[in-house]
Amino acid sequence: MMYSFMKKFKILLCISFVLTALSIYINWYVNKELSQRSYTGTYQNCHKIWASRGLYENRKEQNSIVSFQRAFSLGAIGGEVDFYYDVKLDDFIVSHDRPKKDKNGVNIYQKKLTLNELLIATSKNHYFWFDYKNLDRLSADETKRAITRLKNITAQGDLRNRIYLEGSNPLKLSQYTNAGFNTILAVGLLPSDNIFSGFVAKVYKVVYYFSNVTALAIQYGKFDNPKYSSEAINSLSNIPRFIFHVPVDEALINSLIKDSNVRVVLVGRDLSVNKYNMNVCI
Repeated sequence: MMYSFMKKFKILLCISFVLTALSIYINWYVNKELSQRSYTGTYQNCHKIWASRGLYENRKEQNSIVSFQRAFSLGAIGGEVDFYYDVKLDDFIVSHDRPKKDKNGVNIYQKKLTLNELLIATSKNHYFWFDYKNLDRLSADETKRAITRLKNITAQGDLRNRIYLEGSNPLKLSQYTNAGFNTILAVGLLPSDNIFSGFVAKVYKVVYYFSNVTALAIQYGKFDNPKYSSEAINSLSNIPRFIFHVPVDEALINSLIKDSNVRVVLVGRDLSVNKYNMNVCI
């Protein structure tokens, strides 16, 4: 019986050794390959602080034409917009909250502002970070229809080069990259006090490498226990990052915008903050 136990232990030990060696090799290989990539096509402007849902005075003004016009007039170069693709309407509706359905299954939105209407009113020379709320829930056919509709909406001038689509499904998101859009993969890093935080960051780095996406979207987390920790920064070296829910602390904000890998920063969480005058312009 002891012999059988020792044999199983040796097998497990060998498997662990092989998996560890494979993990080290994959991490080394991905780091090497990413260090040789060029990210010159990704947003790289000295004005990195964008407006999250615009600059609003109350909840009703979030994601509105008024809130984005206000933010842009005060110096913001870009804005983060929440939207859903409505299958029945074959259109994108600007909204943070999930719509309710009536008895006929029709989506009911608090306000029915289309993405096209928002872009017509605000898009001139500005950039947009689109938080694609229902990207994961669309079927293959619905995704194709959504891509076609988004192409039509963004066909004018260089607008398509100034938008970034955020989603958490790398396979679905890659389809938009293949269609000619910039994309940012939302990743769920762990707080710095979690013993697995470094491992999870490395896993996302590998996912990023093997996915066809432009950049990563990362929630900063708590000021004293960040998800975007020093270990995560080291693990995700050379990858362009869009950081959101950043605490309102000027020293922290300055340190983020000085990092060349950090391309965009959204300050505050469910809070409208004007920090657009902070930049790294020389």
